Amino acid sequence: MSLRDVAIVGVHATEQGRQLPHRTALDLAQEAVFGAIADAGLTPGDVDGVAADWPGPGGVSGEASSWARALGRPLNWTSDGMLDAAGARGVIKAAAAISAGLCDVAVVGGGLAGMFGAGKTVGGGGDNLIEFTDTWGAYVVPIFALVAQGHMHQFGTTSEQIALVSATIRNNGSVNPEAIMAGKGPYTVDDILSSRPLASPFHLLDVCLAGEGGGAVVLTSVERARDLPHPVVAVLGGGMEFSGAAYVTPPTYRNVGRLGVDAARRAFSMAGVSPTDVDVLSLYDPNSFEIIRQMEILGYCEEGEGGAFVEAGHIALDGERPVNPDGGCLSYAWNGTQQMTLKVVEAVRQLRGNAVNQVEGASVALAANAGSGAGHYELAVLGRV
Repeated sequence: MSLRDVAIVGVHATEQGRQLPHRTALDLAQEAVFGAIADAGLTPGDVDGVAADWPGPGGVSGEASSWARALGRPLNWTSDGMLDAAGARGVIKAAAAISAGLCDVAVVGGGLAGMFGAGKTVGGGGDNLIEFTDTWGAYVVPIFALVAQGHMHQFGTTSEQIALVSATIRNNGSVNPEAIMAGKGPYTVDDILSSRPLASPFHLLDVCLAGEGGGAVVLTSVERARDLPHPVVAVLGGGMEFSGAAYVTPPTYRNVGRLGVDAARRAFSMAGVSPTDVDVLSLYDPNSFEIIRQMEILGYCEEGEGGAFVEAGHIALDGERPVNPDGGCLSYAWNGTQQMTLKVVEAVRQLRGNAVNQVEGASVALAANAGSGAGHYELAVLGRV
């Protein structure tokens, strides 16, 4: 059995919001997990593998085995790493566990609430001390801005090209009723550039939301998936790449600008497809420039040509490489690590054919998390079989 013999059979996204004062993190995590199990046509007792947030109370906060009581059965496999419980990384590791015979049905996901208030920003390490970030106040936005500035200096990428990415993805989210920014558009490039500057070259509307919510996915074998309610969406391939611990030192384009090239090469080779076979991309968009960078490292254009690539309209819904039809982190939701899971949820919805901004005939999708300033990159190639 290989990774390709594992399928994503259930998905669920909770409500998303800038703040959800009527919800708790545990409440959202349980809705996400049990919602994905129900979507798969399974029961909690079918799940014997967990890589999911357990925020508490009850059990031990952060320990995935705490889900055993909620699921009503002992577990055969768990993963407790924060980023293992979300997105492409969680999917790859859960699929590997299933293919190795460590468990039969695994759930990945969780939820976040009670973290954000007016004026709060997102740091890189949560409660952990990160020397550069904490000493100099270099929170996530200026850290990613350093990488963008390097690309602009070296290749002539313009603020207008970066802003076009934001306008494109935010307009996708504007017509998505599930998005936090639903109905807020349409946006133009001028709207993005006239918003408040944050860290050059980023303006307020170049940068993603910080909010609350949850999501989860359920995986099992392709063989078992054929007897479940939805079209079979297989995990065709995956890859991961790390430049070191996140946010410890200030990044430069020279050091992290090409982060993900090897991971993408590995994922496409494993999947037996090329980048041009991918019909829809669900990519991490903490800021608009990161999409330009990923177009290059995924192989859709040469290094330095990402600005011109997006300027030509390729990432629009009607373009050759539609990116983040749900509105991404820029408009749909950013909810801590589970925004990474929402990338997978959107990719699965596109392959099932029931997404809000459905890409016609989508049969191969790519979901990717993090990159550049974050110091890590993970992607999963999914396909209908």
